[in-house]
Amino acid sequence: MSASDFALHSAIFPNDPVMPVQHRFHEGHLTVAEARPQAAAIVQTGTPLLDVALMMEQSEFRYVLVQDERNAIVGIVSNADLTRNMTAVTHEISDDWKSRPIEDLMVTRLSDAPASLIPVGAAEVSAGSSISCIPIIEEGRITGVMTPDDILVSWTRLEPALRAAGMDDVTQLANRSMFMRRLAEEWARAARSREPLALFLFDVDYFKQVNDQCGHLAGDAVLAAIGKSLQDSLRSYDVVARIGGDEFAALCFNCSEDSIGNLIRRIQEAVQDIVPPEGLQRGRLTLSIGAAVVQSSYDTLTTEDLFSNADACLYRSKAEGRDRAYRIVLDDSGQTAPECVVHPGYSEGSVDYLSHEQHLPPRGLDATQNCRTTFGTT
Repeated sequence: MSASDFALHSAIFPNDPVMPVQHRFHEGHLTVAEARPQAAAIVQTGTPLLDVALMMEQSEFRYVLVQDERNAIVGIVSNADLTRNMTAVTHEISDDWKSRPIEDLMVTRLSDAPASLIPVGAAEVSAGSSISCIPIIEEGRITGVMTPDDILVSWTRLEPALRAAGMDDVTQLANRSMFMRRLAEEWARAARSREPLALFLFDVDYFKQVNDQCGHLAGDAVLAAIGKSLQDSLRSYDVVARIGGDEFAALCFNCSEDSIGNLIRRIQEAVQDIVPPEGLQRGRLTLSIGAAVVQSSYDTLTTEDLFSNADACLYRSKAEGRDRAYRIVLDDSGQTAPECVVHPGYSEGSVDYLSHEQHLPPRGLDATQNCRTTFGTT
């Protein structure tokens, strides 16, 4: 491999070993084949997952492009992702899941390309025409194309890196960046459908004691166990993320004001069932929670309003002793006062938030399960 080939390889595939994988670069032309029907590979934002699944069954393509109302490409979804998600929720194929939009499975949302980066003659490309390019061949298959204007790299190559960029390493949940993107998308969708949208913020009480008394590996194990507990307590299409050191967030669609208290109690009980790491002086793990739900005031509120109100409720929960939850309802009648919905010793019969689904989360998660070699189990 020449010095120039090595430099190009390092720029495109910085994490790849050079020697085992040989790349070949030759000048050539990219010829545009006969145009395929767009419907076979492109869907609009908002298309229900079930419709996309049915379409992909009849398609020869491995990927589907997602375009917005301006016909701009905003994302890519693989058939493998669609199949994986359908397999994961076969026990709860509800109407809610079937109607979820294709954006739920997008690894990332593509930004609009600046006009200066769009080749002037791009719109004139038609079947049979050609573009000067350098194809990048890896082990007999094309993994990229360099044109005079850009470098186009295989989505198979890019997708793992983009997926990792939106994920928290410790909990395998969405990170803050991914969560804020989903919040903006779901806010716009809820505003169109006029469905309630609830935001929950969670803070692990006295988490510093876990790190100080048990070590940082134990702290990571606690965070991972709490993340799994939150996921198990919510529906498969709700968005759960770790947005800070010991801070989590959840976005729940079509979550009514009446169901918030029951959901919070379920989450608190599940977290308290986690087996704490050995050496922790506190007997159990607890959360402080703040929740804000928008009923209908999408025209006068913003995502920042939703977040700041949930954050204010979280602050109040912590200020009043932790291990409790406050919520606030935002609707056309005006902002209601924060209300304490769960506090230590609170007990009331609850309606299962997941009553329309066919499973219950496992109880008694072990916070030591990811670091048994560092400290013993309890």
